[in-house]
Formats: sequence, structure tokens, C-alpha cells
Amino acid sequence: KTVMMGHKRLVEIMDEKDVNINWFPGHMKVALDEIKRVLPLVDVVILVGDARAPYSSINKTIDKLVKDKKKILVFSKLDLADEKKLLKMKPSEGYEVNFCNFKDRNEVSKFKRYLESFESSKAKKYARFNLAKPALRALIVGIPNVGKSTLINSLVGKNKASVANTPGHTKAKQLVKVGSSLELFDTPGIMQPNYDSKVAITHLAWLGSIKDDILPMDYLTSSLADFMLNNYREEVKNRFDLDDEIDVENIFVKIAESRKYLLQKGELDIKRAQLTFLKEFREGKIAKVVVDDVLA
Repeated sequence: KTVMMGHKRLVEIMDEKDVNINWFPGHMKVALDEIKRVLPLVDVVILVGDARAPYSSINKTIDKLVKDKKKILVFSKLDLADEKKLLKMKPSEGYEVNFCNFKDRNEVSKFKRYLESFESSKAKKYARFNLAKPALRALIVGIPNVGKSTLINSLVGKNKASVANTPGHTKAKQLVKVGSSLELFDTPGIMQPNYDSKVAITHLAWLGSIKDDILPMDYLTSSLADFMLNNYREEVKNRFDLDDEIDVENIFVKIAESRKYLLQKGELDIKRAQLTFLKEFREGKIAKVVVDDVLA
């Protein structure tokens, strides 16, 4: 039976290693100010979260900014997530919640029809005067590398929004038209200025939503290995062809041996094993996961 590594233990590990976090760059403050400016122009706010971290990936600062605007929460990367755990997740108050694989044409089309079904107060006013229904304007917000641009491109059917698998790629607000019925404001990925828990930061770092130089690589990979061995042990063993004797202390030695990662002098290349583990975790090649404790 596997048990999720407790938040208390994860914080203890961070404290033991004296992990310091400084990751809120200046461009994110600029982006927050831009969101405040654009909000009066939009009918609905689409907050994009990562299905693998359904709590950690939600920016509470943005939630406070949008206040009483119509809000939709859509979780990306469903194809990489442990859906059995997601079924146990508590509902999010104040949001209409959707899960979507942004690369699946049918799922995206369904989400598009869902958006187009909304009738804004402006649309109702136009209808009273028998005027054509105006396009629904939606603001898309979320943390870095969560899939906002992928969602826009899938809705449009073209590469309108720039996409890269690195946090902080989208630098400026973009207005993208989706036919005549929908307009989307894209914004740069924005983290919270402060987090109550170091655990959320660690979870986001595992997923690549925070640049890898924010946390020490040894801590990042060892904490991830600890989580995976406690929750997806068999999947780790199968992926790297490991035996039953693996633990967080020897796992990267075992992976280096299994994959034959060697340095020039014949020594095991532990760093390459660490980077491989992190990369294949993010790509969903080890297991479909949920890193947040959805039962908490």
C-alpha cells in the first residue's frame, strides 16, 4: 500500500537542507498590473490549472483580483494526471470546473462550445435591441508552463499564441480572436508573490512550473524520488528496471547502473540519472500522477 509523503515531512526535509526560495521576478508584477487593467474589458476569467497539482497550481492572488467576475477553472495536462485521485478531489468554490486534454481536438471542441454557451450581460443588452450577439471576451490566466498558450492554439486551430515548455515564456498580453464568437486575452504565467507552504513550491518545481535553478537539484530530485517511491513505486521500478531494494538514498545509483550512465573514468553519472528521472517524470513516462494531497 502506498501513502503520499506528508506535507509535514516534506517541509522538514526543506528545513533540514535550508532551502531558500526567491522566485517572483519583476515582470510578474507588471503582468498583475496588466490583468487589473484588462479585467473591466472581459466577460469571463478562465483560470488554467495543472491537473497533476490541482491545488498548488492555482494562483490565489489572481483569484482575489478577479473577485465577482464569472470564473471558469480548467485543468490542463489531464493526459499526464492520475484520474483516480482526481475523482477524490474536493470541488472548488466559486468556479465552474472542467478537465481537458488541450491536445485532444474533441475535448477542446467541447470546451469551446461550453464557452460559447455563456451569455454575458453585454450580450443580453444587445439582444434587447435585436443587435447581433457580441463576441464573448475571456481572460486566460494561470501559473507559468501550465498550458495557456496550448489551449489558445487548440481553440483557434492555429499557432496564434507562442508556446514553449519553459516557465515565463509568454512575456506580454495578447488578444486572440476565435472566430466571431470568442475573443481571448492571453497573459504571461504569474506565480503568487508569497506561498503559505513550501510544499506547493516544491510540487510546482517538480512539474517544471518554476525554473530549475530556484531549488537545489539534489533537493528537487531527492524529494521527488521520495514522493514517487511512496506513491508510484511499482511504476518507478518498471520504468527503470529496478529491484525491490531501492530507496531515496540509492535510487539514482540504481538508475545510473540500469541505464549504464557512466562518466569518462567509468564512474556512475549520478547527475545524468537525476536529470533523466526529473525529465521522464515531467513527460509522464514514469506514471500518471497527482502530486497534491487531494484528500487533505
